[in-house]
Amino acid sequence: MPSRVERTFEGRAEAVGQARAFVGAALAAWDLDDLAEVAVLLTSELTANVVRHARSSFHVAVIRDPAALTIEVRDGSAARPRRLAPSLRDEHGRGLQLVQVLADRWGSRPVSGGKVVWFRLRLPKGAVVGARPMY
Repeated sequence: MPSRVERTFEGRAEAVGQARAFVGAALAAWDLDDLAEVAVLLTSELTANVVRHARSSFHVAVIRDPAALTIEVRDGSAARPRRLAPSLRDEHGRGLQLVQVLADRWGSRPVSGGKVVWFRLRLPKGAVVGARPMY
């Protein structure tokens, strides 16, 4: 199993669920099920932000190394992500707060034609990265 898998998605609401499934499948293939709940949740937040704000197609990369899992979401907007301070009545604005709290590290960087927003999760102690087929 490669240490990096990638896929491009259309900038539509249903692509958010497709991105979640893609990340979940990659983690299952690598025997990293312990990270799936958080990784899929944070992927959902970042990809939903693309659909809502960037309104572009997006590219998801799932990268593993011996110590951590990194998920990158690239979109077609140069606007940097901003953490908001929503009130109790606001329906949106908490996604990057979740990323801040649940990820070990996160950030963004400009790239040609847009930006990449990423987060990193440490692998559980004793995790052995497997190699089951993704599909």
